Amino acid sequence: MFRPRGAVKRPSSAKWSPCAGRGARAPCVLPGGGGGGGGAGMTAELGTMKVTEQIDALRALATNPVRKLVVPKVLATTLMFPLLTIISNFVGIMGGLVIAVASLHLSANFYLRSVIETVKYNDLASGIGKTFFFGFAIGLIGCFNGLRTTGGADGVGRATTVTVVTGAITVLIMDFFLTKLFLLAF
Repeated sequence: MFRPRGAVKRPSSAKWSPCAGRGARAPCVLPGGGGGGGGAGMTAELGTMKVTEQIDALRALATNPVRKLVVPKVLATTLMFPLLTIISNFVGIMGGLVIAVASLHLSANFYLRSVIETVKYNDLASGIGKTFFFGFAIGLIGCFNGLRTTGGADGVGRATTVTVVTGAITVLIMDFFLTKLFLLAF
């Protein structure tokens, strides 16, 4: 394609950053994948323990399976999703830098200044703040579906599928309402 030299106006190179704007992608894409991977993994682990009666064995030993199995998983997802979102934002910005420099022939300084000008504190706070809620919800969904699994290996497979679908839909619905809440707060 022919590009005339001279007064070529370049659009903001950072507007497609993973953490820029109210439609930030990283906080939603990550939990969607986490719901598929982490939530399904929790469901599969707890579901297998349920169908092989290991959960009943814990109860027989006077151990609370919720305290021993569910609380650490929910706590881990709640605390790690924000950290993973920060990492994915950084990787996305650095990937944009590589594309801007290598393909679009922009200077690294111009790109980084554009990112700093485009990405607002409110967007970062809202995006990272939402992931605490997403992690909590995915942890609960994964553990709930795992603990109510029945029917052997087939039941575990169905439970993991339900976890992936429920987690993705829950993240989308929560994102809508949390975005409205964070718009009011920030």
